[in-house]
Amino acid sequence: MYKKIEKACFTILGGGIMGVALDLFLVPADLAAGGVGGLSTVLRHVTGIGVGVWILIINLPIFGLGLLHFDKKFLLYSLLGTLSLSLSTQFFSFLQPLTQDMLLASVFGGALMGVGLSCALRRGGTTGGTDIVALILKKKFPHFSVGQFFLLIDGVIITIAGIVFRRGEVLLYSAIALYITGRVVDVILEGVDFAKVVYIVSGQPDEVSKEIYARMQRGVTGFLAKSKYTGKEQQVLMCVIRKYELERLKKTVYGVDKQAFVVISDAKEVLGNGFKI
Repeated sequence: MYKKIEKACFTILGGGIMGVALDLFLVPADLAAGGVGGLSTVLRHVTGIGVGVWILIINLPIFGLGLLHFDKKFLLYSLLGTLSLSLSTQFFSFLQPLTQDMLLASVFGGALMGVGLSCALRRGGTTGGTDIVALILKKKFPHFSVGQFFLLIDGVIITIAGIVFRRGEVLLYSAIALYITGRVVDVILEGVDFAKVVYIVSGQPDEVSKEIYARMQRGVTGFLAKSKYTGKEQQVLMCVIRKYELERLKKTVYGVDKQAFVVISDAKEVLGNGFKI
């Protein structure tokens, strides 16, 4: 129950931060940095209806499609993020923009959007919108990555913005904001979504693996290997952990065996229990 509440709170917080980013930086500068927020910025310019209202309207058919492809739990958190983004964008619309400079707006607006999006994604939440569309397209066209679909969707939205606003700099600065958002998300989530594979050669494999599980609740796989130098067979332990768990793992291993040999490498994506499924 605690994890569910935590996930909900971070999803709401993330949507709120993104709403502030739109109101303080992106919308006043006519920057449509991809996603439903960017498309809503364009529609606001055309219709005069608030960005927050458009975010909700656009997401309704998207959630309808989502019901056909995803479980209700995933969509519930997505709806929570969408409502947070929509309501916060409307609520904070009275705020005065912090800058009229399009470059500053794209940099700081994009960065703040990245912080908000990371808050939601960090606990497995989402703010809906193009996230759902990209995942649906991934199911239909598995040979393409989710990232490629994001690039396609956001590219179309930014192009539409450039045409509607009839200003080439809108397209260019929107692209900058979108790039910065992606970079900030990568930096913040690298210690969460990216993982480390740790190989441990120890004279006490059973003791090390038991200590890792007891202290970190991480599983350990052991397999036989043969040293080409000594000809001796021994177990090599393999453990996959989050990046932020690395120091704790090293302390755990060397607390049992100070002579252990440890090799650490990056794992770009991990699927399964304790990670993404």
